[in-house]
Amino acid sequence: GAHCVRAQLWKPRTSPNSFQGVGDRGLPWVARVKKETNLLITMEVMSPEHVLATRGIADILWVGTRNMQNYELLKSMQDDPRPVILKRGLIATIKEWMGAADYIGREKVILCERGIRTGADSMRFTLDLNSMLVAQHDYRMPVLIDPSHTAGRRDMVSHLALAAAAAQADGLVIETHYDPEEEQVDRDQTISLEEYKTLVRVSREVYKISSHNEIKKLG
Repeated sequence: GAHCVRAQLWKPRTSPNSFQGVGDRGLPWVARVKKETNLLITMEVMSPEHVLATRGIADILWVGTRNMQNYELLKSMQDDPRPVILKRGLIATIKEWMGAADYIGREKVILCERGIRTGADSMRFTLDLNSMLVAQHDYRMPVLIDPSHTAGRRDMVSHLALAAAAAQADGLVIETHYDPEEEQVDRDQTISLEEYKTLVRVSREVYKISSHNEIKKLG
């Protein structure tokens, strides 16, 4: 049910002792995945050099939370024809998020809300559906929701994903693995393939039911 594979060869981590990704040596692996699955590939880039290295492999570039305001990186994408997924910074305002999009070229940016830091500590981050709605309605921007990073725990991922679908998110970013306990990064928020398949089916139904036309019928 996926439309795109997120391939993270370079992974910015809070601790230097955490797994940082496999780096350049993984590029042939991603090329093989693209060939065998025929799915789009999106890759997080952390430098202008990564932008160049991913040409011919990544269909969509990805700017992570920590690099949302890395303006030299953002400017290096201006002349690249590929779309860019731009994650919101940890405490970035909507205007700052849009400003970052303008550095790239707003017309080719897909926003991604992944939760922000607030005074609430019930989960890893606080999912800000308000920001998604404002970005969609006031700025006419497409917005993906990443419930995996927001939750930080796999038992809550599907709940947040369905809330996003009900609010008419343009897409979901879900971390899944055939054996979540063996995942090297963020295993606590990674769901099984079986749960993922169910989530794809149910979220599409929720999105359909909550479409604007259906809501108008209720009103």
